[in-house]
Order: sequence, then C-alpha cells, then structure tokens
Amino acid sequence: MKSGKYSYPGIGVAVGGLIGMVGVIAHWFTFSFPLGGGTATVSLSGRVDWTGAVALAASFGAFAFGGAYVLMPDAQIRRVMGVLMAICAAFMLFMPLFGYGRVDEAVGIPAVAFSAKAAAGLAVSFLGGVVASVGALLASKEMLASTPSTAEPEAEAVQA
Repeated sequence: MKSGKYSYPGIGVAVGGLIGMVGVIAHWFTFSFPLGGGTATVSLSGRVDWTGAVALAASFGAFAFGGAYVLMPDAQIRRVMGVLMAICAAFMLFMPLFGYGRVDEAVGIPAVAFSAKAAAGLAVSFLGGVVASVGALLASKEMLASTPSTAEPEAEAVQA
C-alpha cells in the first residue's frame, strides 16, 4: 500500500461488517399468535438461530480483517487478510439466505398456532454481505494488480 493512500476495498469490507452486525442485532424474525381478542406480535433477533450466530461472527471477522487490511502495510499480511475477508463476506452473504428459509424452525412454535415471517434485519444483514463481498472482490483485484510477475526478473537475469 502506498503511503497516504487508503485501501477502499478494505474500508468497504469493514463497513459491510458493521452493516451486517446491525442487521443481526435487529429483528430477523417476527411471529404473531392469537391472544385474547387480538393478536400478539413477537420479534426475534438473528441471534436466536444458528444462522444469525454465524452471520454475527462473520460480520465481526469482516470488520476486523477489513480494518487490518487497511492498516497493515506488509503485502503478505494483506494477502492473508484478503482471503479472510472473502471468507467472512461469503458467510455474511449466505447466512441470511439460509435464515430466510429457516423462519419456522427458528421461531420454534407449531405453525398452526401462529404466522411467522422474516423481518427487516434479515435484509439489512444480506445488504451487509453484499457490500462486504464487493469489497472483497475489489481487494482481490487490487492484490492481483500489485503482484509482480515472475517472468520479468528471469528476463533481467538472462540479459545480465
């Protein structure tokens, strides 16, 4: 990384991690059930299901590895951080999708007694995964552009 220049892909992954954290902590699932003369609605965060727990861990990882990618000047450390950012971004992207398919299992109440649906936090977590994935893809492109070719030093050695 050149001095004085920020790594925007790393910042993007870190911001995606923060968005994912907010989404998991917000309401992923809601369900309503009849109570007396009306209905009661209950909202649950993503932490009640294993998919939300994995998404939360991946969002913490994306935030940490994105920050390390920005702050570390060593090329080898940045390559490792780039791979770890991509892994966390992939988990952040797919766990909300799995959570969306597991609404009934996550709520855990028989389906005849209530109506369950996905809440807005699930979409926010997915958006965080998209932002982190785009940042990780841009980081991999940045790393490929900065990797020196192995053919050039051999050509110089032969000429000398």
